[in-house]
Amino acid sequence: MEYKFKNENDYLNKIGVRVSLFTSLFCGFFLLILLLNENSQFFGVGVLGILTLIMEFAYGVTVTFLILRKRKKYLHLTPFLILNWFIGCFCLNIFVPIFEDLPSWVYLTTLFFFISNFFIYLKPSENSFTPYLFFINGLSYSIILYFTFYLLPLTPFACIGILLLGIGFYALVPLLVSVIHIATIARFFQENRKHFISFSAGFSFVLILLFAFVVMLDRESRLINVRRPINSFTLNEDLPNYIEISQSLDPNFFNEILLKKDIVYTGPEKFFNYDLGSFGIKQFNERKIHNPFITIAYIFCEELDLSQNDRINILKSNFDKRLETEEQLWSGEDLITKDIKEDVKLYPDCRLAYTEITMNIACDKDSWRDQEAIYSFQLPEGSVATSLSLWVNGMERKGVLTTKEKAEKAYKQIVGVESRDPSLMQWREGNKVVVRVFPVSYTTPRMFKCGFTTPLKAEDNELKYESLSIKGPNISNASTVSRIQIKGKTTVETSKNFKLQNNFYINESKGLDDWQAIIPLNKISKPNSFAWKDKIYEVKESQKENVPFNASEIILDLNSNWTTQEIESFVNVKGKEFYVYHDKEKKAINKENFKTIFLDFKYLHYSLLPLYEIKKNSLIITKSGKFSANFEELNESEYLKKIRNLTKSQNLKVINISVNINPFWQTIKEQKYVDFYQTSLRNSLRMLHENYFIKFKTAENMVNIETSNTSIQEKSQDSTFKSDGPNHIYRMYAFGKVLEEQVKIQSDTLASNKYVTLAKDANIVTPISSLIVLETDEDYKKNGIEKNVDTLGNASIKNDGAVPEPHEWILIIIGLTTLFVYYRKNKTQKA
Repeated sequence: MEYKFKNENDYLNKIGVRVSLFTSLFCGFFLLILLLNENSQFFGVGVLGILTLIMEFAYGVTVTFLILRKRKKYLHLTPFLILNWFIGCFCLNIFVPIFEDLPSWVYLTTLFFFISNFFIYLKPSENSFTPYLFFINGLSYSIILYFTFYLLPLTPFACIGILLLGIGFYALVPLLVSVIHIATIARFFQENRKHFISFSAGFSFVLILLFAFVVMLDRESRLINVRRPINSFTLNEDLPNYIEISQSLDPNFFNEILLKKDIVYTGPEKFFNYDLGSFGIKQFNERKIHNPFITIAYIFCEELDLSQNDRINILKSNFDKRLETEEQLWSGEDLITKDIKEDVKLYPDCRLAYTEITMNIACDKDSWRDQEAIYSFQLPEGSVATSLSLWVNGMERKGVLTTKEKAEKAYKQIVGVESRDPSLMQWREGNKVVVRVFPVSYTTPRMFKCGFTTPLKAEDNELKYESLSIKGPNISNASTVSRIQIKGKTTVETSKNFKLQNNFYINESKGLDDWQAIIPLNKISKPNSFAWKDKIYEVKESQKENVPFNASEIILDLNSNWTTQEIESFVNVKGKEFYVYHDKEKKAINKENFKTIFLDFKYLHYSLLPLYEIKKNSLIITKSGKFSANFEELNESEYLKKIRNLTKSQNLKVINISVNINPFWQTIKEQKYVDFYQTSLRNSLRMLHENYFIKFKTAENMVNIETSNTSIQEKSQDSTFKSDGPNHIYRMYAFGKVLEEQVKIQSDTLASNKYVTLAKDANIVTPISSLIVLETDEDYKKNGIEKNVDTLGNASIKNDGAVPEPHEWILIIIGLTTLFVYYRKNKTQKA
């Protein structure tokens, strides 16, 4: 130990070592700052980068000259010279991006190379650690070799660049380092063959890992290409080409990498095409990465015969990457969610809940440019967005509801052209809502609040509240406080640890966990109602009825979610004939052939039945998974046009035996293209045996909320009625009505106007309406947006009761006037 310490002191005392150590640490620290801020133009980044490059250039030229002139005297500085050459390379790459963002492991591997060089180049005495040094050196040298081959085509231009600017030298660094390194360690290999074995083992270890990765990636690419429609004689011209691949693609790590080629990950074509950072497309908002492992693997994999648009659509449907494909007017890559307040109020008597989410957004890097934050809220089935607020100059400004077209146009004008304060909340298919906030910067963090009215899920004598799933800028590290309050007296159980404090249940945590709150399910014994504009909206238990239904045909909508036992249960039902659709062809399925037929569906993860071709009055039995293409992705297809024009007249019934429902079936259900009922396998078999279908009783003035087993009925108000329920009752009624009529809206301008007015009245975000916050009242006028007048306005956790009717306002005014007169009279008498 004494000997080792003495050697280290001797080395530090050698000429130039202390200066080299200082330069390396100083420039290395600057590089770290630059890498942490490479995606933002924070104040001083240019000065810092140029200073680092000048220091590195001066150091490199000086030490290179000294080594060439007096080799024996300065050769010990070679490890420092190589280290500083690479610091200069990485620094220059930030300004002239030959590479896209490199993953952290690349920098760490390169660092290990430099550290092992220091020990090896100094010719230490043999010890038990020496083989490990050569192993690490061989392993880490692989990344230097990658840089060498990647930059090799630039060698001629780099030589010209040295003469013109000097910085062209950095393109030659990996090649020079490779030559120096191989020449240096070759001498060690001659002295001791074990060093060569250790070095080769490290390098081979990387090759083995790469080989295994390539094999698995290539296997996945071949599986995808086998499913291409062009390889089939049963091409479905109604659907986009990518759909067949999407349906059979089980999301995993490898096929996600394949789909992200040249969208997120650098492809091998860039070895000979240096476009200096233009790689990537604006359609996909995800950090572009140059991962050497993945880039090399792409070379040996079969190319996917899919366009970028097709691959993006598959990423949206199979990997839930819809937020990443939202149009973004400004970058949001440096944003973080700092604080989250999750406030939940439960209304057991009417089986509703209201959730208010308040978020503080910050920018963790000082940048000259403003940034745009985009959040996606995945809501429980049947939920509706009912409020939006943005804090402007320290004051809360509430959202105004208008048509989706007006809101989007105003937002783009103000963000894209005027660069001022707006926030926008939009509806998306599959129970999603997207919220945008602009601008956010390092010096101006923002706060916004949004609210959602949610039906409580009724099952197994329990009412269940499910938390919202939220995606947005770096939510996982946010400080979160959650609160539950309950209207009335009841017990509650939660899947997260809430503590009772001052009649509220409180939880503090990091990020946003999925959690549930469960309360006992009681029958609605008394009416829970809300009065609005001479109408009463009353919550009751929903009424189901068994409707006689002898299906003309029974279609089993098979996919990979089914089991052979479930299929067997159906095909064994006596007196019934079952069919399946495979490649638009209808086939009979029975107890003799169901196992063989199921092989065609074993890898089909979701289906898109030709509902418009299925015989009238047919029954479809499906088992839905969690993902699928939705109407937005199918918007231009002949398939969707036929669904919209021909399906409703078919009078189709659908039974879903799964607890899940994918985006496609969710939209089909919400827009009433079919009668949809979700139940267990056992109940569905009983319905088949007894020839009936379960429907919720409906009426023109009624909306059913199936998840909570309730209905909301509109009635004329009488003088004896008392409004005792929250205004969320009316909001849910209005949302149900808009969704019911959405198919009609698409072709009926008058209907569109009618239901936009209804959405505005209830202040709800729907397929035809959005909430927007603008900076000033003048902004609303300029964009033709009327502020909330005689509407429910934004929902609130604090104020959810009935709004006084006109005759009630008169009584209130009379009462206040009487109190004022009485007060003045008493004051006069005392005087």
